[in-house]
Amino acid sequence: MNITDTAKEFAIAKHGNQKYGEHPYSYHLAQVSQVLSEFGYGGDEAIAAAGLLHDTLEDTPTTYEMLVSEFGKETADIVWAVTSEPGENRVERFRKTALKIQSNKKALIVKLADRIANTEASFQSNLKLYKMYLKEFPLFKQLLYNPQDVELLPLWNRLETSNK
Repeated sequence: MNITDTAKEFAIAKHGNQKYGEHPYSYHLAQVSQVLSEFGYGGDEAIAAAGLLHDTLEDTPTTYEMLVSEFGKETADIVWAVTSEPGENRVERFRKTALKIQSNKKALIVKLADRIANTEASFQSNLKLYKMYLKEFPLFKQLLYNPQDVELLPLWNRLETSNK
């Protein structure tokens, strides 16, 4: 079994009975993986595995050390970088987390795929959540967008389209 398959099994087991809206949590993980694949990142094992594991530190009893042991430091560092930092509200948590994401390009790729998946899913089934993502988008872009990073422009364009 390759690292991506192992990450998928691990993430599904760790998320257990958690839901993503009305779906099992694996639905969201599959959406993030789909976005990563669509943009050509499915072949990067660290990115593909981190895409599946991106919420494990935040939403499950998984530790950073467990991720390093199972998937290696690079994958664990990506997951750590996208894991929300503590704060009084979503804005404060995101500002703190963005500092970690800015220092790890692969984490930014995973975060963009996650935000695309979240925005598109919420547009389909949870307009209140969708409106929250729309409201947050200017700050998200302000803190994470780098116009010189042309490789990521297709992801940013997709996210822009999702936020209209």
